[in-house]
Amino acid sequence: MARLMIAALAVLCGFASGQGDRGPQSGRISSAPFPGAPPAPRPIIPGSTPDSLPPEYRCSSAFSVRKATRGSSTVRNGFATRVRFQDVLTAEGGWSPSENDFLAPCRGLYYFSFHGVAPDRGDFTLALMKNGQYQVTAYGGKGNYQQGSNSALLLLNQGDLVHLELQQGSLYEHPNNEAYVSFSGFLVKAY
Repeated sequence: MARLMIAALAVLCGFASGQGDRGPQSGRISSAPFPGAPPAPRPIIPGSTPDSLPPEYRCSSAFSVRKATRGSSTVRNGFATRVRFQDVLTAEGGWSPSENDFLAPCRGLYYFSFHGVAPDRGDFTLALMKNGQYQVTAYGGKGNYQQGSNSALLLLNQGDLVHLELQQGSLYEHPNNEAYVSFSGFLVKAY
């Protein structure tokens, strides 16, 4: 009972501090070599405080998600749809599993990559969106589960939002545990 109360208090503190579900998280899948391992220590700079550290020591961010949900994998009535994901592989700040978007925790250069597979005899156009604006697309053509991938290096300001949008067609996901649609991003350099 005490553990349950402590866990509930920790969740409430995360929401109260403004992190919502964007704080460091782990989903059902863990890519860490040791589940629950502490983060790598940051270098200690003598006489420094958290505010006096260079940006690269104050901000870090990375995420990787997979397997598009059934409801977000087909464009309906000609309207683009935000791709939603079933599994979070890594979420170290910025990724929101409820909104299925990334909120930049600090100004910096971020690298994003994404991949999709079209259903047999179907096609798709998948776009990387920044603050509602198209950045790059990937196209998977018709016939035999064609694939499409793309990547981009974007300069983001703190608070910029990035997500994937299915602009046309359908995405294919295996009915079992395999995943064919993925989206990843990480901070390269903070400013």
